Amino acid sequence: MDYHMQYNAQDPINGERKGFVGQGYIDKAILKKKKNCLILLSVSAICIFVCSAFYFTRPAERDGGVTYKIADKVDDDYIINFLLKSKNGKKFIASKVQELISMYDVKKENLPAQHGGTYKRFAKRDQCTRNNCSVSPYGKNAAQVEVVAQVNLVNPLVDTKFLMANLETVNSFYLFMKEHGKEYSTADEMQQRYLSFAENLAKIKAHNSRENVLYRKGMNRFGDLSFEEIKKKYLTLKSFDLKSDGIKSPRVSDYDDIIHKYKPKDGTFDYVKHDWREFNAVTPVKDQKNCGACWAFSTVGVVESQYAIRKKELVSLSEQEMVDCSFKNYGCDGGNIPIAFEDLLDLGGICKEKEYPYVDVTPELCDIDRCKNKYKTTTYVEIPQLRFKEAIKFLGPISVSICANDDFVYYEGGLFDGSCGFSPNHAVILVGYGMEEMYDAMSRKNEKRYYFWLKNSWGEKWGEKGYMKIQTDEYGLMKTCSLGAQAFVALIDEV
Repeated sequence: MDYHMQYNAQDPINGERKGFVGQGYIDKAILKKKKNCLILLSVSAICIFVCSAFYFTRPAERDGGVTYKIADKVDDDYIINFLLKSKNGKKFIASKVQELISMYDVKKENLPAQHGGTYKRFAKRDQCTRNNCSVSPYGKNAAQVEVVAQVNLVNPLVDTKFLMANLETVNSFYLFMKEHGKEYSTADEMQQRYLSFAENLAKIKAHNSRENVLYRKGMNRFGDLSFEEIKKKYLTLKSFDLKSDGIKSPRVSDYDDIIHKYKPKDGTFDYVKHDWREFNAVTPVKDQKNCGACWAFSTVGVVESQYAIRKKELVSLSEQEMVDCSFKNYGCDGGNIPIAFEDLLDLGGICKEKEYPYVDVTPELCDIDRCKNKYKTTTYVEIPQLRFKEAIKFLGPISVSICANDDFVYYEGGLFDGSCGFSPNHAVILVGYGMEEMYDAMSRKNEKRYYFWLKNSWGEKWGEKGYMKIQTDEYGLMKTCSLGAQAFVALIDEV
């Protein structure tokens, strides 16, 4: 029987998925893992460069007889994009990629020129032997029958028809790999990453082509992952309810008592705009990299802002110390906000980042004596759901949860009003709020749009230099994607 990948007829990457129909499952004993993905695409780019060198490096003249070389102004990305503009250029790229992979197969694997055939696999359960199951197909072992699969061992990424139909996407994948330093250990892994990339790219393009959208999506380092992989690795905030889960710490302060201390007696403030970045009270955007420690970056970032606001000291503190030493949380496998603040109090403060630097997923033992000068907190406060803008204005940036999905993951800019996840799974920081007038196609006039400024921990290449404008209303009552189901701030003053 033929094995086929199932796909939805409405799937935006129908072309890419069809290219893999008939691949089937290949027995590892029959076919070794063949290719290093970097060789697949980067070597092909080098070949294109060499084959085009004569044209692109020949002398040319400007007015006045001054000569220069076109190659001085181009690189391999430019050449690929140039060739993609013509049909013959596409054919040239496809033929060269095919040629290179065929040569690689002969040298590295000594496989036949035509990689195809019929292979037998046998189910083996209970009393079945490796090569035979004599049980009636109507018996309890009916599923244990010989399986014959037609498999095509050709890598679709070097199939001419596939390349010609999807060359722009393949080229985008190559540029994506180059920009983000992606390396894959096998051809199988590369194919799967390409499928995820193509699907994500199609969704991004589909969103951006719609009319009257308030935000843009863009490709980023997560582009070769499925959303399930992203959730497992990066959206790792644990659910937690301070009251129902039994934390009755005397170090948790009452919000009304705290806000009374910091809020002026007249109680008035600007609901339209306040941004702590303008007061030099927010450290630069950081990157949690491959560690699922959003909870640590969110809580530590709040403490950094407290020292900037109360002590006029903008200092970068150690998320790694929290990852290593917050024993009630789970390090790179996730955590939650209030538990992090509890552990921060137990630790007696944290070190500067330069004294206890971030090492991503490299395991480290907790070293609470790494530094002498600790940056301490005295209490933490849960923020009421209806008072976010008040808390931001008078207390400082707050640590909040959000229900993120792939719309959030690929946010590039604008006012985010996208779809959401089903439960809180990511921790970020609200550092301010604002308003912008935007044209509304329904009313055919400019409308006031309110938003929170959200600071993420995925580096400056994500969103608007690491930030997101997420939609709310004038008083901050509207919570896009259940923003702030967990919402806390730590304080450093004596209370």
